[in-house]
Amino acid sequence: DIKQRIENALKRNAELEAQEIKVNVLDNGAVRLEGRVHAWSERRAAERAAWSAAGVKTVEDRITIG
Repeated sequence: DIKQRIENALKRNAELEAQEIKVNVLDNGAVRLEGRVHAWSERRAAERAAWSAAGVKTVEDRITIG
């Protein structure tokens, strides 16, 4: 499933604290990312991880930095 693929990609990314990021899969392959990371680079890495999952059509990035 899309959510599991994204969560696995987040866990594989050493740059990210994956447990701080919540993945919600909405209708038609839309994904919403929420949570907090320490830097812009982590936010971009989370978004890339979401896009890497098969079946993702859109990514809404609500991750905050701080």
